[in-house]
Amino acid sequence: MGEVSATITYFTKPGKENTERVLELAGKKAEELGLETVLVASTTGFTALKAVERLKNRNIVVVTHAAGYSEPDAQEFDADIRAKVEAAGARVLTAQHTFAGVNRAIRQTLGGYQSDEIIANVLRLFGQGMKVVCEIAMMAADAGLVSCKTPLVTVAGTHRGADLGVVMIPANSSRFFDLEIVEIFCMPSKYHPV
Repeated sequence: MGEVSATITYFTKPGKENTERVLELAGKKAEELGLETVLVASTTGFTALKAVERLKNRNIVVVTHAAGYSEPDAQEFDADIRAKVEAAGARVLTAQHTFAGVNRAIRQTLGGYQSDEIIANVLRLFGQGMKVVCEIAMMAADAGLVSCKTPLVTVAGTHRGADLGVVMIPANSSRFFDLEIVEIFCMPSKYHPV
């Protein structure tokens, strides 16, 4: 029976201020495990730009909010930042959220929660970022931008910036239960005082 020891970094507060450290840890984890792809959630482009600056020589895939997420026709990801991120070699995916969409419209119009929103809320028990890493992994897999056979590093966060880093194996949304969280290497937790 084998055993592997790993460390996890806990942030005493969630949020944007952890972004640089999360990306540093993501780069180290990718190097340690020999992983090429880093999947990054980015709403406005802040985290995406930081990722391409810090994680050079990595295959970076950025997943943004769908157009119309905040209001009809609105795109929250800054167009100038998108151009810089793509010029740096990263691919940017803007697509419908796996845990939202038509089912959310049904809930908002007719009431009652749908299965995808129940799953999202259960994942939020581990923090907002855990829901997001699972969601963007399926979105990127559905778009053919990441493999469902290869582990990758994924970063996301609470509202803005990054505060969670995991190693995971993506799955297509139609195979959600094949998705695998391999390792959590950093996350927010107010119960780990410095």
